[in-house]
Amino acid sequence: MQVDLVGRRATRFAAIVTTALALTLVLSMLPPAGATPALPRSNGGAVPTLGGLRSPGTSTAELQSQIDNAPMGSTVHFPAGTFIGQLHIDKDLNLVGAGEGKTIFRSPARMQIDALGNVFVVEVGNHSKVKISELTVRVTEQCMLSNSIGVPTGGGIGVGQNASLRVWDVDFVAWGSSANLGNACTTHGSPGTISFGRGLSIGLDDSPGVGTSNQVEGHGWVESDQVRGFDVFSISVGGVRGPSGSTATIKDNVVVVGPGPLTAAYGIVVYGVSVVSDNFVTGEAGSDGGIAVVFTSAIVTDNVVENFTCASIPFPVTPACGVDPFYADQDLGIFLASITPGTVVAHNTINETDAGILIEGPGSPALVDHNTIINSTYYALDLINAHQTFRHDSLKAGLYAVAVAAENANTTAVLADCHLSGFTGGKALLEANYPWVARLVIR
Repeated sequence: MQVDLVGRRATRFAAIVTTALALTLVLSMLPPAGATPALPRSNGGAVPTLGGLRSPGTSTAELQSQIDNAPMGSTVHFPAGTFIGQLHIDKDLNLVGAGEGKTIFRSPARMQIDALGNVFVVEVGNHSKVKISELTVRVTEQCMLSNSIGVPTGGGIGVGQNASLRVWDVDFVAWGSSANLGNACTTHGSPGTISFGRGLSIGLDDSPGVGTSNQVEGHGWVESDQVRGFDVFSISVGGVRGPSGSTATIKDNVVVVGPGPLTAAYGIVVYGVSVVSDNFVTGEAGSDGGIAVVFTSAIVTDNVVENFTCASIPFPVTPACGVDPFYADQDLGIFLASITPGTVVAHNTINETDAGILIEGPGSPALVDHNTIINSTYYALDLINAHQTFRHDSLKAGLYAVAVAAENANTTAVLADCHLSGFTGGKALLEANYPWVARLVIR
């Protein structure tokens, strides 16, 4: 049996979309990327190993000296201790700490900016192939410059200049009070924002006016890490401006998102072709979303995403939280914006979110299959300005099973062999601006 539900109602054109959606649509204006490279765990042969430092210092200067003097392709062992400062890596190296919580790289009170306006505790560049494991990176509150859309740049580890990073067993921590997040400040003679920034950036941003002549792409393999407390993106692939040729595989990580007064606190955000699998992504109060794929393709499978609800935010939200897909704000489990062909979202479990999966066009349809979405505040699925089929998904408990919103294009959601149960408001919320039509088909 097939059921068709059609909505066509005249409303004023949406002058304001949710802050998070408006942000992401600006971020999406990047060209598509290439294939994800395979980054090996080993150097493929015996390499010399340098002796570790005899005793930890309070500055990273001695660590930087070890890095600078290490032969290409060698392994550098760092001892236990807290090292305050910034590190730059521009050659093939394997950096190994004494363990998470034992070897700690901590940001100084004021970090120095790179040529793009970014501030990172560790920055990897110069086409190098680098491996980092068994340590902790702590980022204290920083006055950071903002990129072209006003989001602070920098954070824990940044990868650019077409370098590749493999990172595992690393704990990324936003460290210290969050009372000042989002406040205006001045750094290096320019206006900035107090922020923890991002835990790990595979691909860099540039600040307003810098342009895209610098090579911002990075490549990464991110596995078995913990990323906690960052108020912008916990893990990001690709910079906000410039070419989006960054690529990554992100798997088996634990990501705790937020808080984030800038309505940009997302767990894993990719602007370049990526694989995102088997991660656990959860939100603190003030977080905004779990996983986002923006103007690229990605394979998003077997992740657990939970606890992203707008009502828990401790910061002012404009527009206010609510059910209307045009005029209200919702926090999201998985968000796809203007995606390119090849995106797969399958076998994910999403729990306690305002909207489980949001797909916003224009863009190519994704393969959305066998996801389980439980306890949605407003709707399990949300489709705006696109056509999409959802297959074999299990949707349980919430207000509506699906919201279909035609803001500036005809929009059709097809639920094929999906299981729906426990929705108090009904199967669908349909909303359309004249003359567009919002339509739901259930097969």
